[in-house]
Amino acid sequence: MKSPGDRIKIILKKISVKDSESFYRLYFGDESAGQDRTTDEEHMNPVQFTEHILSLCEELYSIRTVENENIVIGDCALHHWNQEEKKIEIGGSLLPEYWGKGIMSAAFELLIALAKEKYQVNILVAKTEISNLKALKFAEKLGFQKMGNEGDIIILEKRVS
Repeated sequence: MKSPGDRIKIILKKISVKDSESFYRLYFGDESAGQDRTTDEEHMNPVQFTEHILSLCEELYSIRTVENENIVIGDCALHHWNQEEKKIEIGGSLLPEYWGKGIMSAAFELLIALAKEKYQVNILVAKTEISNLKALKFAEKLGFQKMGNEGDIIILEKRVS
């Protein structure tokens, strides 16, 4: 899927196991950095991590720019599909050097269109940590409204039907 418009043009490409090294780096950086590993995902190798995340998502895409489509700069996903309520969670991440350029907005626009067309969703759900003010501001800019908390996680929803 390609984004329209004047901003940086992006491509969403379905993630597969062959993308595991670059996908893993989005979340854990360079393995040789010797980071403290504290979660189950961090104890997985890149292939195991990618397979695990793929198993949790209905749709999982890498984000790339048209100018350099071989480099993964982020990801976005639809997951936790609730068919009865026609509700699905949306999420993503982007390397910090690409923040503030409209890239994640463009990716979410494409993903929201897919959610409406393929899943006939009525409600999109976004979750983020209370301390992630940039993500909160971004979600609210896209029309999500705070619905509540689960501990340190804020739950936001957007009606799309």
